[in-house]
Amino acid sequence: MTRPAVSRSSLSRPRALSGPAAPAPLPATRTSRRRTALPRMSELAIDQSTAGRIIDLRRDPQAPHSLPRGLAHGRYRCCACGAQLILTGPASAGSHFTPRFRHHGSRPGSDRCGAPAQQQADVQADLTRVLDLCDRLSALPGVAAWLQINPGQVGQRWELPPALVVRQGDETAVIERPRRLLSPALVDQQMKAVRAQYGAGTQHWWIFDREDPVQYTSAGSLSVRPRGQALTHRKVQPTLAQRQINALRGAVCWLAEDTLLIPYGGHNHQHAAREGEDWSGDMASWRHDWRISRPRPAGEADWWGLVPLPLSALGRPAGQRLAAALQVMADLAHAEQGRERHRRRLARNHAQHSTVHSRPPQQLQLPTADEARSEPAPHTAVIPTTRSETTEVVMPEPATARAAVLAVTPTGSLPHRAAAAPERLAKRRSRFSWLRLLSRRRRSNGQNNPTAQTED
Repeated sequence: MTRPAVSRSSLSRPRALSGPAAPAPLPATRTSRRRTALPRMSELAIDQSTAGRIIDLRRDPQAPHSLPRGLAHGRYRCCACGAQLILTGPASAGSHFTPRFRHHGSRPGSDRCGAPAQQQADVQADLTRVLDLCDRLSALPGVAAWLQINPGQVGQRWELPPALVVRQGDETAVIERPRRLLSPALVDQQMKAVRAQYGAGTQHWWIFDREDPVQYTSAGSLSVRPRGQALTHRKVQPTLAQRQINALRGAVCWLAEDTLLIPYGGHNHQHAAREGEDWSGDMASWRHDWRISRPRPAGEADWWGLVPLPLSALGRPAGQRLAAALQVMADLAHAEQGRERHRRRLARNHAQHSTVHSRPPQQLQLPTADEARSEPAPHTAVIPTTRSETTEVVMPEPATARAAVLAVTPTGSLPHRAAAAPERLAKRRSRFSWLRLLSRRRRSNGQNNPTAQTED
Protein backbone atom coordinates (compact mmCIF):
# COMPACT_ATOMS: atom_id res chain seq x y z
CA MET A 1 0.00 0.00 0.00
CA THR A 2 1.41 3.29 -1.05
CA ARG A 3 0.99 6.50 0.93
CA PRO A 4 -0.66 9.47 -0.73
CA ALA A 5 1.68 12.09 -2.00
CA VAL A 6 2.02 15.10 0.27
CA SER A 7 2.44 18.45 -1.35
CA ARG A 8 5.21 20.78 -0.33
CA SER A 9 2.70 23.48 0.53
CA SER A 10 0.90 21.25 3.03
CA LEU A 11 4.11 20.75 4.97
CA SER A 12 4.79 24.43 5.28
CA ARG A 13 1.31 25.44 6.33
CA PRO A 14 0.34 24.88 10.00
CA ARG A 15 -2.59 22.62 10.62
CA ALA A 16 -5.68 23.93 12.34
CA LEU A 17 -6.13 22.20 15.68
CA SER A 18 -9.58 21.45 17.00
CA GLY A 19 -10.50 22.36 20.53
CA PRO A 20 -11.14 25.45 22.62
CA ALA A 21 -9.59 28.66 21.53
CA ALA A 22 -6.46 29.90 23.30
CA PRO A 23 -7.21 32.28 26.17
CA ALA A 24 -6.73 35.95 25.52
CA PRO A 25 -3.71 37.58 27.18
CA LEU A 26 -4.37 39.21 30.52
CA PRO A 27 -4.46 42.99 30.58
CA ALA A 28 -1.41 44.72 31.98
CA THR A 29 -1.69 45.49 35.67
CA ARG A 30 -1.08 48.90 37.16
CA THR A 31 2.01 47.61 38.93
CA SER A 32 3.76 46.75 35.67
CA ARG A 33 6.58 49.08 34.73
CA ARG A 34 5.79 51.63 32.05
CA ARG A 35 7.64 51.29 28.76
CA THR A 36 8.06 54.43 26.71
CA ALA A 37 9.34 54.26 23.16
CA LEU A 38 12.54 56.12 22.42
CA PRO A 39 11.81 59.53 20.95
CA ARG A 40 12.70 60.21 17.34
CA MET A 41 15.41 62.82 17.13
CA SER A 42 13.86 64.11 13.90
CA GLU A 43 10.81 65.23 15.91
CA LEU A 44 12.78 67.23 18.53
CA ALA A 45 14.69 70.49 18.29
CA ILE A 46 15.92 73.25 20.61
CA ASP A 47 14.28 76.59 19.93
CA GLN A 48 16.91 79.32 20.36
CA SER A 49 14.33 82.12 20.28
CA THR A 50 12.41 80.90 23.37
CA ALA A 51 15.28 80.51 25.86
CA GLY A 52 15.96 76.88 25.05
CA ARG A 53 12.44 75.46 24.89
CA ILE A 54 12.37 72.06 23.19
CA ILE A 55 9.99 71.67 20.25
CA ASP A 56 8.24 68.31 20.08
CA LEU A 57 6.39 67.80 16.80
CA ARG A 58 4.64 64.64 18.01
CA ARG A 59 3.19 66.20 21.20
CA ASP A 60 2.45 69.59 19.63
CA PRO A 61 0.55 68.98 16.40
CA GLN A 62 0.10 72.72 15.83
CA ALA A 63 3.85 73.42 15.81
CA PRO A 64 4.38 72.68 12.05
CA HIS A 65 1.67 75.18 11.19
CA SER A 66 2.71 77.94 13.62
CA LEU A 67 6.50 77.79 13.23
CA PRO A 68 8.44 79.08 10.22
CA ARG A 69 9.82 76.44 7.92
CA GLY A 70 13.36 76.06 6.72
CA LEU A 71 16.42 77.29 8.60
CA ALA A 72 14.59 80.25 10.17
CA HIS A 73 17.93 82.05 10.63
CA GLY A 74 19.44 79.25 12.72
CA ARG A 75 16.50 79.07 15.14
CA TYR A 76 16.36 75.26 15.38
CA ARG A 77 19.27 73.29 16.85
CA CYS A 78 19.90 69.56 17.23
CA CYS A 79 19.54 68.19 20.77
CA ALA A 80 22.61 65.96 20.37
CA CYS A 81 25.18 67.82 18.28
CA GLY A 82 23.81 71.39 18.38
CA ALA A 83 23.93 71.84 14.59
CA GLN A 84 21.35 73.88 12.71
CA LEU A 85 18.19 72.09 11.64
CA ILE A 86 15.68 72.62 8.87
CA LEU A 87 11.96 72.29 9.54
CA THR A 88 10.19 70.58 6.71
CA GLY A 89 6.42 70.28 6.54
CA PRO A 90 3.64 69.23 4.16
CA ALA A 91 3.23 71.25 1.01
CA SER A 92 -0.56 71.24 1.25
CA ALA A 93 -3.23 70.55 3.81
CA GLY A 94 -4.19 67.26 2.14
CA SER A 95 -0.63 65.95 2.02
CA HIS A 96 0.29 62.94 4.13
CA PHE A 97 3.87 64.13 4.59
CA THR A 98 5.05 63.88 8.20
CA PRO A 99 6.74 67.08 9.51
CA ARG A 100 10.27 66.60 10.77
CA PHE A 101 13.64 68.27 11.37
CA ARG A 102 16.74 67.45 9.34
CA HIS A 103 20.31 68.65 9.56
CA HIS A 104 21.41 71.49 7.34
CA GLY A 105 23.39 70.24 4.35
CA SER A 106 21.89 66.77 4.34
CA ARG A 107 20.17 65.57 1.23
CA PRO A 108 16.39 65.12 1.38
CA GLY A 109 15.54 61.69 2.72
CA SER A 110 18.80 61.37 4.67
CA ASP A 111 19.93 62.84 7.96
CA ARG A 112 23.32 62.73 9.59
CA CYS A 113 24.08 63.79 13.20
CA GLY A 114 27.69 64.58 13.99
CA ALA A 115 27.44 63.62 17.71
CA PRO A 116 29.08 60.37 18.87
CA ALA A 117 26.84 57.34 19.13
CA GLN A 118 27.18 57.17 22.94
CA GLN A 119 26.21 60.81 23.29
CA GLN A 120 23.16 60.29 21.10
CA ALA A 121 22.13 57.28 23.22
CA ASP A 122 22.47 59.33 26.45
CA VAL A 123 20.37 62.14 24.98
CA GLN A 124 17.64 59.72 23.97
CA ALA A 125 17.63 58.07 27.42
CA ASP A 126 17.41 61.45 29.18
CA LEU A 127 14.62 62.67 26.92
CA THR A 128 12.71 59.41 27.35
CA ARG A 129 12.61 59.81 31.15
CA VAL A 130 11.60 63.46 31.06
CA LEU A 131 9.03 63.08 28.28
CA ASP A 132 7.36 60.20 30.11
CA LEU A 133 6.82 62.38 33.16
CA CYS A 134 5.71 65.24 30.91
CA ASP A 135 3.00 63.09 29.36
CA ARG A 136 1.62 62.03 32.75
CA LEU A 137 1.54 65.55 34.13
CA SER A 138 0.05 67.02 30.96
CA ALA A 139 -2.89 64.63 31.35
CA LEU A 140 -3.88 66.34 34.63
CA PRO A 141 -6.64 68.95 34.29
CA GLY A 142 -5.43 72.54 33.92
CA VAL A 143 -1.72 71.60 33.70
CA ALA A 144 0.59 72.62 30.85
CA ALA A 145 4.09 71.10 30.71
CA TRP A 146 7.07 71.44 28.37
CA LEU A 147 10.83 70.84 28.31
CA GLN A 148 13.39 73.59 28.77
CA ILE A 149 17.20 73.51 28.55
CA ASN A 150 19.92 76.07 29.07
CA PRO A 151 20.85 77.39 25.60
CA GLY A 152 24.51 77.43 26.65
CA GLN A 153 24.49 73.60 26.80
CA VAL A 154 23.60 73.23 23.12
CA GLY A 155 26.02 70.85 21.46
CA GLN A 156 27.60 69.73 24.74
CA ARG A 157 27.21 66.46 26.58
CA TRP A 158 24.35 66.85 29.05
CA GLU A 159 25.20 66.48 32.71
CA LEU A 160 21.57 67.18 33.55
CA PRO A 161 18.55 66.39 31.35
CA PRO A 162 16.27 69.24 30.22
CA ALA A 163 14.05 70.59 32.98
CA LEU A 164 10.30 70.04 32.95
CA VAL A 165 8.36 73.29 33.37
CA VAL A 166 4.85 72.81 34.79
CA ARG A 167 2.39 75.70 34.71
CA GLN A 168 -1.02 75.76 36.32
CA GLY A 169 -2.77 79.09 36.19
CA ASP A 170 -0.32 81.72 37.44
CA GLU A 171 1.90 79.22 39.27
CA THR A 172 5.05 77.75 37.76
CA ALA A 173 7.13 74.83 39.01
CA VAL A 174 10.40 73.49 37.59
CA ILE A 175 11.10 69.75 37.81
CA GLU A 176 14.51 68.14 37.37
CA ARG A 177 14.90 64.43 36.50
CA PRO A 178 18.58 63.55 37.13
CA ARG A 179 19.89 60.27 35.75
CA ARG A 180 23.57 60.53 36.76
CA LEU A 181 25.45 61.57 39.87
CA LEU A 182 25.39 65.31 40.44
CA SER A 183 28.36 67.46 41.35
CA PRO A 184 28.03 70.23 43.95
CA ALA A 185 28.96 72.86 41.35
CA LEU A 186 26.24 71.67 38.96
CA VAL A 187 23.57 71.72 41.67
CA ASP A 188 24.50 75.23 42.75
CA GLN A 189 24.60 76.47 39.15
CA GLN A 190 21.20 75.00 38.24
CA MET A 191 19.52 76.31 41.39
CA LYS A 192 20.75 79.85 40.69
CA ALA A 193 19.75 79.67 37.00
CA VAL A 194 16.17 78.59 37.77
CA ARG A 195 15.67 81.30 40.39
CA ALA A 196 17.08 83.94 38.09
CA GLN A 197 14.78 82.93 35.22
CA TYR A 198 11.53 82.12 37.05
CA GLY A 199 11.86 83.98 40.35
CA ALA A 200 13.03 83.16 43.85
CA GLY A 201 9.59 81.88 44.91
CA THR A 202 9.40 79.22 42.21
CA GLN A 203 9.16 75.66 43.49
CA HIS A 204 12.19 73.73 42.25
CA TRP A 205 11.63 69.95 42.37
CA TRP A 206 14.32 67.30 42.00
CA ILE A 207 12.57 63.98 41.33
CA PHE A 208 14.83 60.92 41.41
CA ASP A 209 13.98 57.38 40.34
CA ARG A 210 13.56 54.91 43.22
CA GLU A 211 14.64 52.04 40.96
CA ASP A 212 17.96 53.74 40.20
CA PRO A 213 20.63 52.41 42.61
CA VAL A 214 22.80 55.45 41.89
CA GLN A 215 20.16 57.85 43.24
CA TYR A 216 18.48 55.65 45.86
CA THR A 217 20.29 53.84 48.69
CA SER A 218 17.83 51.95 50.86
CA ALA A 219 18.22 52.20 54.64
CA GLY A 220 15.50 49.68 55.52
CA SER A 221 11.96 50.38 56.58
CA LEU A 222 10.20 51.95 59.55
CA SER A 223 6.94 50.91 61.27
CA VAL A 224 4.93 53.95 62.32
CA ARG A 225 1.44 54.48 63.76
CA PRO A 226 0.14 57.97 62.92
CA ARG A 227 -3.33 58.36 64.45
CA GLY A 228 -3.18 54.70 65.50
CA GLN A 229 -2.93 53.43 61.91
CA ALA A 230 -0.10 50.94 61.31
CA LEU A 231 2.02 52.00 58.30
CA THR A 232 5.42 51.11 56.89
CA HIS A 233 7.66 53.88 55.57
CA ARG A 234 10.75 53.35 53.48
CA LYS A 235 14.05 54.78 54.69
CA VAL A 236 16.74 56.15 52.40
CA GLN A 237 20.32 57.25 52.89
CA PRO A 238 20.56 60.51 50.89
CA THR A 239 23.57 61.37 48.76
CA LEU A 240 25.68 64.49 49.23
CA ALA A 241 23.98 66.17 46.26
CA GLN A 242 20.53 65.42 47.66
CA ARG A 243 21.52 66.89 51.02
CA GLN A 244 22.85 69.96 49.20
CA ILE A 245 19.58 70.44 47.31
CA ASN A 246 17.64 70.13 50.54
CA ALA A 247 19.91 72.69 52.23
CA LEU A 248 19.36 75.13 49.32
CA ARG A 249 15.57 74.95 49.88
CA GLY A 250 14.94 72.67 46.91
CA ALA A 251 12.30 69.93 47.01
CA VAL A 252 13.83 66.43 46.90
CA CYS A 253 11.62 63.38 46.32
CA TRP A 254 11.59 59.99 44.59
CA LEU A 255 9.21 58.54 42.03
CA ALA A 256 8.04 54.91 42.12
CA GLU A 257 5.56 54.25 39.30
CA ASP A 258 2.73 56.72 40.08
CA THR A 259 3.76 57.42 43.69
CA LEU A 260 5.87 60.28 44.99
CA LEU A 261 7.98 59.66 48.10
CA ILE A 262 8.32 62.85 50.18
CA PRO A 263 11.18 62.82 52.73
CA TYR A 264 11.34 63.83 56.39
CA GLY A 265 14.35 63.70 58.69
CA GLY A 266 15.00 60.77 61.03
CA HIS A 267 17.36 61.22 64.00
CA ASN A 268 18.53 58.29 66.13
CA HIS A 269 17.90 59.21 69.77
CA GLN A 270 18.61 57.70 73.18
CA HIS A 271 16.45 58.74 76.12
CA ALA A 272 18.41 60.26 78.99
CA ALA A 273 17.65 58.64 82.33
CA ARG A 274 15.77 60.88 84.77
CA GLU A 275 15.26 60.55 88.51
CA GLY A 276 13.17 57.53 89.37
CA GLU A 277 13.73 55.76 86.02
CA ASP A 278 15.54 52.49 85.37
CA TRP A 279 16.51 51.69 81.74
CA SER A 280 18.51 48.54 82.50
CA GLY A 281 17.59 44.94 81.83
CA ASP A 282 14.48 44.53 79.72
CA MET A 283 14.18 48.31 79.31
CA ALA A 284 17.57 48.70 77.59
CA SER A 285 16.13 48.30 74.07
CA TRP A 286 13.28 50.73 74.80
CA ARG A 287 15.79 53.46 75.49
CA HIS A 288 16.79 53.65 71.82
CA ASP A 289 14.28 55.77 69.89
CA TRP A 290 14.13 58.22 66.97
CA ARG A 291 12.89 61.74 66.35
CA ILE A 292 11.53 63.50 63.30
CA SER A 293 12.55 66.78 61.66
CA ARG A 294 10.01 68.36 59.33
CA PRO A 295 8.69 69.65 56.98
CA ARG A 296 12.13 69.32 55.42
CA PRO A 297 14.87 67.04 56.78
CA ALA A 298 17.43 68.72 59.01
CA GLY A 299 21.03 68.74 57.86
CA GLU A 300 22.20 66.41 60.64
CA ALA A 301 19.51 63.78 60.01
CA ASP A 302 20.82 60.21 60.19
CA TRP A 303 18.39 58.98 57.52
CA TRP A 304 15.32 60.14 55.63
CA GLY A 305 11.88 58.60 55.96
CA LEU A 306 9.55 58.70 52.94
CA VAL A 307 5.83 59.52 52.96
CA PRO A 308 3.96 58.13 49.91
CA LEU A 309 1.91 60.61 47.91
CA PRO A 310 0.10 60.19 44.56
CA LEU A 311 1.77 61.75 41.53
CA SER A 312 -1.41 63.70 40.82
CA ALA A 313 -0.55 65.90 43.81
CA LEU A 314 1.80 67.85 41.52
CA GLY A 315 -1.27 69.07 39.63
CA ARG A 316 -2.74 70.74 42.72
CA PRO A 317 -2.13 74.37 43.69
CA ALA A 318 1.16 75.11 45.40
CA GLY A 319 -0.42 75.40 48.85
CA GLN A 320 -2.13 72.00 48.58
CA ARG A 321 0.51 69.84 46.90
CA LEU A 322 2.10 68.55 50.09
CA ALA A 323 -0.83 69.00 52.46
CA ALA A 324 -1.37 65.24 52.92
CA ALA A 325 2.34 64.53 53.46
CA LEU A 326 2.70 67.38 55.95
CA GLN A 327 -0.29 66.06 57.93
CA VAL A 328 1.35 62.64 58.21
CA MET A 329 4.54 64.29 59.45
CA ALA A 330 2.59 66.24 62.07
CA ASP A 331 0.94 63.02 63.25
CA LEU A 332 4.37 61.38 63.53
CA ALA A 333 5.62 64.27 65.67
CA HIS A 334 2.59 63.95 67.94
CA ALA A 335 3.08 60.18 68.21
CA GLU A 336 6.73 60.79 69.10
CA GLN A 337 5.74 62.69 72.24
CA GLY A 338 3.25 60.03 73.30
CA ARG A 339 5.81 57.30 72.66
CA GLU A 340 8.36 59.00 74.92
CA ARG A 341 5.83 59.47 77.73
CA HIS A 342 4.86 55.80 77.51
CA ARG A 343 8.46 54.57 77.62
CA ARG A 344 9.35 56.79 80.58
CA ARG A 345 6.34 55.48 82.45
CA LEU A 346 7.56 51.94 81.84
CA ALA A 347 11.03 52.96 83.06
CA ARG A 348 9.55 54.30 86.31
CA ASN A 349 7.53 51.12 86.84
CA HIS A 350 10.64 49.07 86.16
CA ALA A 351 12.55 51.07 88.78
CA GLN A 352 9.86 50.47 91.42
CA HIS A 353 9.72 46.78 90.60
CA SER A 354 13.49 46.47 90.85
CA THR A 355 13.51 48.25 94.26
CA VAL A 356 10.97 45.84 95.74
CA HIS A 357 12.81 42.75 94.57
CA SER A 358 16.23 44.07 95.50
CA ARG A 359 15.49 44.30 99.29
CA PRO A 360 17.57 41.67 101.27
CA PRO A 361 15.48 39.03 103.14
CA GLN A 362 15.16 39.58 106.92
CA GLN A 363 16.72 36.69 108.87
CA LEU A 364 15.70 35.52 112.34
CA GLN A 365 18.23 36.74 114.89
CA LEU A 366 18.86 33.88 117.37
CA PRO A 367 20.67 34.54 120.64
CA THR A 368 24.19 33.26 121.08
CA ALA A 369 25.16 30.52 123.54
CA ASP A 370 26.42 33.07 126.13
CA GLU A 371 23.21 35.10 125.93
CA ALA A 372 21.14 31.93 126.31
CA ARG A 373 22.97 30.91 129.56
CA SER A 374 22.72 34.41 131.04
CA GLU A 375 18.94 34.70 130.53
CA PRO A 376 16.60 32.88 133.00
CA ALA A 377 14.57 29.97 131.70
CA PRO A 378 11.10 31.11 130.75
CA HIS A 379 8.00 29.61 132.33
CA THR A 380 5.62 27.95 129.98
CA ALA A 381 2.02 28.54 130.85
CA VAL A 382 -0.41 25.70 130.28
CA ILE A 383 -3.93 26.56 129.25
CA PRO A 384 -6.39 24.58 131.39
CA THR A 385 -8.99 22.79 129.39
CA THR A 386 -12.24 21.05 130.23
CA ARG A 387 -13.06 17.67 128.77
CA SER A 388 -16.62 16.77 128.01
CA GLU A 389 -17.52 13.25 129.05
CA THR A 390 -20.05 12.85 126.26
CA THR A 391 -18.25 13.88 123.08
CA GLU A 392 -14.69 14.03 124.37
CA VAL A 393 -14.20 17.50 122.88
CA VAL A 394 -11.57 19.85 124.25
CA MET A 395 -13.26 22.99 125.56
CA PRO A 396 -10.92 26.01 125.91
CA GLU A 397 -11.16 28.35 128.85
CA PRO A 398 -12.68 31.83 128.47
CA ALA A 399 -10.75 34.62 126.77
CA THR A 400 -9.81 36.17 130.09
CA ALA A 401 -7.81 33.07 130.99
CA ARG A 402 -6.07 32.93 127.60
CA ALA A 403 -4.98 36.55 127.87
CA ALA A 404 -2.76 35.65 130.81
CA VAL A 405 -0.69 33.20 128.79
CA LEU A 406 2.93 34.25 128.51
CA ALA A 407 4.77 34.21 125.17
CA VAL A 408 7.47 31.62 124.76
CA THR A 409 10.93 32.97 123.88
CA PRO A 410 13.34 30.62 122.07
CA THR A 411 16.54 29.91 123.98
CA GLY A 412 19.53 28.07 122.72
CA SER A 413 18.34 25.77 119.96
CA LEU A 414 15.18 26.14 117.90
CA PRO A 415 11.99 25.45 119.96
CA HIS A 416 9.77 22.45 119.39
CA ARG A 417 6.57 22.78 117.37
CA ALA A 418 4.41 22.69 120.52
CA ALA A 419 6.38 25.48 122.21
CA ALA A 420 6.49 27.68 119.10
CA ALA A 421 2.70 27.60 118.69
CA PRO A 422 0.86 27.92 122.04
CA GLU A 423 -2.48 27.99 120.27
CA ARG A 424 -1.89 24.40 119.15
CA LEU A 425 -1.46 23.04 122.76
CA ALA A 426 -5.06 21.99 122.86
CA LYS A 427 -5.73 18.53 121.59
CA ARG A 428 -7.15 18.19 118.12
CA ARG A 429 -10.84 17.38 117.99
CA SER A 430 -11.42 13.58 117.65
CA ARG A 431 -13.21 12.19 114.65
CA PHE A 432 -16.83 11.08 114.97
CA SER A 433 -17.55 7.31 115.32
CA TRP A 434 -20.91 5.61 115.72
CA LEU A 435 -19.38 2.72 117.63
CA ARG A 436 -17.77 5.05 120.15
CA LEU A 437 -21.00 6.99 120.55
CA LEU A 438 -23.10 3.86 121.19
CA SER A 439 -20.64 2.52 123.78
CA ARG A 440 -20.69 5.80 125.67
CA ARG A 441 -24.48 5.90 125.69
CA ARG A 442 -24.61 2.37 127.11
CA ARG A 443 -22.25 3.35 129.93
CA SER A 444 -24.24 6.45 130.68
CA ASN A 445 -27.50 4.50 130.72
CA GLY A 446 -25.97 1.96 133.11
CA GLN A 447 -24.85 4.64 135.55
CA ASN A 448 -28.24 6.31 135.52
CA ASN A 449 -30.15 2.92 136.01
CA PRO A 450 -28.48 0.98 138.91
CA THR A 451 -31.36 -1.53 138.90
CA ALA A 452 -30.40 -2.73 135.48
CA GLN A 453 -26.81 -3.30 136.69
CA THR A 454 -28.01 -5.38 139.67
CA GLU A 455 -30.15 -7.58 137.49
CA ASP A 456 -27.12 -8.32 135.32
